[in-house]
Amino acid sequence: METPRRTTAATREELEELLQMIRRELLLRAELPTGEWVEESASELRSGAKPGWYLPRESGGGLAFFARRGTAAYGHVHAGEGDAADARAHRLATTLLDALPREISSIDLGFTGLSPTAERSVAGRLAARPGSLVIERHAMERELSAADGERLTESPGSARLVPIRSVTLDALVDLDWKAFHGSVDGLVLGSGIDEYRRVLQSMLDGRVGRFLDEASIALVETDPVRLVGAIMTTEQSARRAVFVDLMVDPERQRRGLARFLMRWGFRALWAFGYERVRLWVTAANRPARNLYESLGFRTMAEATIYRWDREASAPQAQSTL
Repeated sequence: METPRRTTAATREELEELLQMIRRELLLRAELPTGEWVEESASELRSGAKPGWYLPRESGGGLAFFARRGTAAYGHVHAGEGDAADARAHRLATTLLDALPREISSIDLGFTGLSPTAERSVAGRLAARPGSLVIERHAMERELSAADGERLTESPGSARLVPIRSVTLDALVDLDWKAFHGSVDGLVLGSGIDEYRRVLQSMLDGRVGRFLDEASIALVETDPVRLVGAIMTTEQSARRAVFVDLMVDPERQRRGLARFLMRWGFRALWAFGYERVRLWVTAANRPARNLYESLGFRTMAEATIYRWDREASAPQAQSTL
């Protein structure tokens, strides 16, 4: 199989064609990049500002690249159409991982161009590297109906509803960190609190789809004042919305707050004319999946994230007795 080439050697047309393929698949996953993502990424890959490798069309096509955020990196591997797509994805991913600078402490890799089974297979082969973790994610979706527009029967207890933007970003980040840090879902958000902040800010700024203030809300207890829950929603299309974050204070979990927030979200979305709502959850988060299934969500798609951590891959010192 041909060795992947640096994207600085590709034509702009080759890169834009591959990036458009990625964009189409991400759209189906409700993870559509906003703005001029294709054009901007093609320029960065050609100039070398964003490290990347590609396989030309005659070799089946494929693209791998990553972006740095501090000592962490976030990358993507796309296998073009044709035979041996999984082998091409594995070669591209291996080339990328082997080229990571020493100062990069971890990387998360997503995949497109592969079936869910092939994604898991490629990630499984990469997992032979020490420090690896394979994260399986499920896209779950639910149809909205007139029943969702009826008066809520659930209760938020002593908490009151407040507009999401009346809560500070610091408070949202703190709650998200407490709710997810240390879990597999938390790894998807980021490995540090600064990354949580970046992700939440990007949601509020509409960089992962138009942010729906009208379908996002926070729960605040007043004595003392304390943020205990929130749901954040974006728009994928005129008919479909996405719950991009649902957070509940760990000390307030199993009291029905998550169910209340989702029911409130259904009611708001139905009032504004949306027909379906989607969310993502890791396969490992069985309690959350049970809740979503009880509310009518069904799995519509699957995706795999491969994570590698340099510190975890380092050999551990052994003690002697």
